[in-house]
Amino acid sequence: MTDFGRRTGEGDMKKSVYDTNDDGVVDVAESTPTHANSHEAGGTDEISVAGLSGELADDQPPKAHALGGAEHTADTLENLNAKVSDATLDDASAPRTPTAHKTSHQDSGSDEIDCTGLAGRINYVDRGDPAAWDWTVSDFTTDGNWHDLDCSAIVPAGAKAIIFRIHITDDLVGTYFQLRKNGNTNSYSSVMEIVNEANRYNNGTHIVPCDEDRIVEYRTTNTTIDAINVLVMGWFI
Repeated sequence: MTDFGRRTGEGDMKKSVYDTNDDGVVDVAESTPTHANSHEAGGTDEISVAGLSGELADDQPPKAHALGGAEHTADTLENLNAKVSDATLDDASAPRTPTAHKTSHQDSGSDEIDCTGLAGRINYVDRGDPAAWDWTVSDFTTDGNWHDLDCSAIVPAGAKAIIFRIHITDDLVGTYFQLRKNGNTNSYSSVMEIVNEANRYNNGTHIVPCDEDRIVEYRTTNTTIDAINVLVMGWFI
């Protein structure tokens, strides 16, 4: 067929120029990568934020991570609490042993602590229900001087202090009966029952420290006294 009016280089380019491999696709289209290939996983997933700095615009879901050597999922507070509770916190090489803490309490923490078993404790021991006075006026020397009162037949070894009940009466106001720790010298460290009204009993309960032999000291007015009655009610040990 004769081409009228066309000159070389004008009009349609030959197919062999723009489709050199004759596959029906323009060469330039084949040299441009598919757009999806520029995305992570070929565009089937979101772009990873790994390596990006700064705060993300939207909230990110928590991921599984290690805590105390065991993996747990902290997506909810309940899961976090459960995993922390399951974690082994005892560590023989460290100064803390929180999971063993309850063993330091009475009944493993299921009851309140009492003083039983505490180092250096002092417990009160009630003597019970005595049927008579331990000492009466005839057992005392009433000469105004200090004398020993040996309580070892009643109070056991190891006692630190004794509780006394004292009754005193006399026809002379001002008559007294004193107790103090054996070896003390100051009158301020003693206890006293004194007759405030003639011929009426004066009663009192007093705590007096004792020595290791359970001895205390007593003193009375230098006079004949109508009645002095003393009873050990208990002791601290």
